[in-house]
Amino acid sequence: PFFGGMAGDDRTLSGSYVFTKGKETNHGVMALVLDADKVELQGTAITGWKKMGISRTVTHSKGNLLYAIDDQPAVDMYLKYLGREDRTGDKEYKVLDELSMHYPFITPRDNGETVLRTPLKIDHAENALVIDVEMPTGTQFWFSMPPDFDIVDHIMHSASRMKEVTRMEADALLIFSCAGRVDVLGPLIQSENEGLQKIWNSPMAGFFTYGEYGPDPSGNREFHSGACCWVAIQEKS
Repeated sequence: PFFGGMAGDDRTLSGSYVFTKGKETNHGVMALVLDADKVELQGTAITGWKKMGISRTVTHSKGNLLYAIDDQPAVDMYLKYLGREDRTGDKEYKVLDELSMHYPFITPRDNGETVLRTPLKIDHAENALVIDVEMPTGTQFWFSMPPDFDIVDHIMHSASRMKEVTRMEADALLIFSCAGRVDVLGPLIQSENEGLQKIWNSPMAGFFTYGEYGPDPSGNREFHSGACCWVAIQEKS
């Protein structure tokens, strides 16, 4: 299993780093590798966003640039659909902070699970949305609504069920939570993190991320956006 999160930069989108005591890099990975014969890992990643409206199709994209949705300009459709068409052409508009953090796209997977994809900014020169993860032409997706107040209960139920099924008593808990959840959930983010710590009853560490790595509820490894990802760690006897 693989768990983790991408380094952030307080949402300035100016560049992020990973570092150790003696090294730093803006193009690298810092990893903790555990021996599966000696250490057990159990965890998952959950978002909580809900589909809104009908399914849409990416009809023109290139790399991380999304140009057209249902044969309409992606920037215009996104802003109009979410009531921000007055900001069309506004180069000072911060689409991540003011819109997409709350309203990312939901894309389906073959196993029935979904993942989020988030517009980071508008490329005005290209008249395109810059997406955190590529959405190739032909990708189906939905606009989304933020989680309801019951999201914390949902995550707590998932963690409790996992603990019950695995009969695991964690020695430590790591949480990788999307930085966007802080704004979207407000004070509920504290309830979410503290609730997980209470269920596993172990020392906790982690950070707010620019993307999360972890299995979806079906167990398939994914790169997530907007997720709460946690992993409980126990030394095998």
